[in-house]
Amino acid sequence: MPKKKFDERPYDPISADLVREATAVHAHQPRFAPSIALVSPRPLPIATQPEAEPTITKRFVLTRSEDADVEAFLLRLQRAARTKVPLGVLMRAALALLMESEAKLCAAVEKETFRMPSTHDRVGLGEFEEQWRRCLPSALRR
Repeated sequence: MPKKKFDERPYDPISADLVREATAVHAHQPRFAPSIALVSPRPLPIATQPEAEPTITKRFVLTRSEDADVEAFLLRLQRAARTKVPLGVLMRAALALLMESEAKLCAAVEKETFRMPSTHDRVGLGEFEEQWRRCLPSALRR
């Protein structure tokens, strides 16, 4: 039987222990058991909060100058309110007002003739938006 080659590395007891632990059958168990029996805490009552409803993101397109105007408007509004006012919060509040005024808005819309232009017709889209801008004030008056 041939002799094993001489290994020039010195004996490392730590790496030998690590190899033994890693190759042991019960390697996942702790090496030393705790001397104190741990008592598990009582399970906390599960909060009966309803699950959050899934959300959807709505978007709209602004030109760079319109975006600058909106940002300046928000800054003025934040100074007046002395707190941060995110655009999303403002849009949700405006949408809630519109939905509350649905009956008045429908009455104002029935007096107009609406026609949605092609999405490539910028002039037509501008006129369509202006038509809506004329209908909204009367519906939002209380």
